[in-house]
Amino acid sequence: MQQQSKTLLAACLLALAAPAGAVFEDVPAGARQLGFGGQAAGLEDPLSFYANPALPGSSRKFETGGHFLSSDRTTQGPGGFSAYGAWALLPRMAYGKMGTMAIGGVYREDGAGVKQKALTLGWGTWHLFRGDSGVLDLGANLKILSASLDSAGETASGAALDLGAVFRPDDRHSLGFSILNLNNPAFSLGNSEDNAPRVIRLGVSERREDYTLSLDLAHRSASAGRHGNVSLNPGLEHAWRTQRAGLLYSRAGLNLAARASALSAGLGWKHLASEISYAIAVPLTGPIVPAHALTLAMRFGDRDVEAEYERLIKQEIKYRKDLVEALDESARREGMLKDELASMKAEIDALTERLKDTQQQKAAVSGEKERLSAIVRRQAAAESELKAMAAKRRADKINQLRYDFSVDWQAYLKLKGGGAPADVLKSSLQRMISQYQDSGIDISQATMELQGLVR
Repeated sequence: MQQQSKTLLAACLLALAAPAGAVFEDVPAGARQLGFGGQAAGLEDPLSFYANPALPGSSRKFETGGHFLSSDRTTQGPGGFSAYGAWALLPRMAYGKMGTMAIGGVYREDGAGVKQKALTLGWGTWHLFRGDSGVLDLGANLKILSASLDSAGETASGAALDLGAVFRPDDRHSLGFSILNLNNPAFSLGNSEDNAPRVIRLGVSERREDYTLSLDLAHRSASAGRHGNVSLNPGLEHAWRTQRAGLLYSRAGLNLAARASALSAGLGWKHLASEISYAIAVPLTGPIVPAHALTLAMRFGDRDVEAEYERLIKQEIKYRKDLVEALDESARREGMLKDELASMKAEIDALTERLKDTQQQKAAVSGEKERLSAIVRRQAAAESELKAMAAKRRADKINQLRYDFSVDWQAYLKLKGGGAPADVLKSSLQRMISQYQDSGIDISQATMELQGLVR
């Protein structure tokens, strides 16, 4: 009996000494990434800063949200946990360069009584290096990490650094590279010691009108007493457009890795400034216990683009209709004045003839002269009004040109605010300048903007 007790005690000590799970692995952040099969270094996504710190630079609006993930498997192998997180993206300008600050916090509970907390502060640039072949952006994350073991009452803290880069040859493709947990920080809890695995990622994505394709390759260093592994994550997303209810997304992905292969699928719904997504991942090896993820995101500053354009078009149609009616009324009054001038000229000619015939009658001549003077004054007044009408028509045309230029300028600003490439912006400005440069209106803001792009 005593021998059996010693054997059981030794087994318990060995169980306590063996690491139950890795710390701070690169588990999927959010339902969209899980739906694509896992994190991806080239996937444009609000939560992409967890996989590549350079990717959030493309976000030009303030975004925030929360996410949840429950899984019985990590990227290194079996290991049950639940993770809760919140994040925010804040576009800013620093030292004359645009970029996006990423802030994220994750709280995770493992089945072995280990609790992990991670606070991430990151910065991703926007159009840092621009060339003929594309745009290169860089990014970095500083992570404050803390792990605690309930049974031992111990807490271990550390810091980690993530670095990333993304190359965008055009508006549809992204090629990303990142190194997560660059310094490979170590954490000692109880009788076990583990390192946050260093992860090297290479990913590419392609975006079309209704499809997004993603492929990611990752290499992880050893952790949790296991050898490191390599994973391959292909993923696909399709957008289903509705008339008024926003966008519906369907996603599918595959994670191929030693001890952690899984097939995933997901759904998403985006309407105006909000988006909600859900994903499920089913292991391909070992016990079939699905993982679940849920994400809620809010974008501040988003508007219904279709409704906005519809309103602008209706407003422009009304303005053009009123302007056409005003021009028609001016033309009608101009015709009436011309007819009146012709009638007055005929009357003047007749009076002149009568004056010639009545030169002998001084009294009559005096009366006719006064009448002639009155008619001449009326003629001058009519000519003055005709000139005023012509000036008004010219002013209406100038106002129309100013309005057309302002509409084109607002469209250009929307392109620029949406992150359009410099070539598209330059082409739009050149078209505007060539269209309005001899029209007599002020187009200096477009000229200065074009000079800034050329530089």
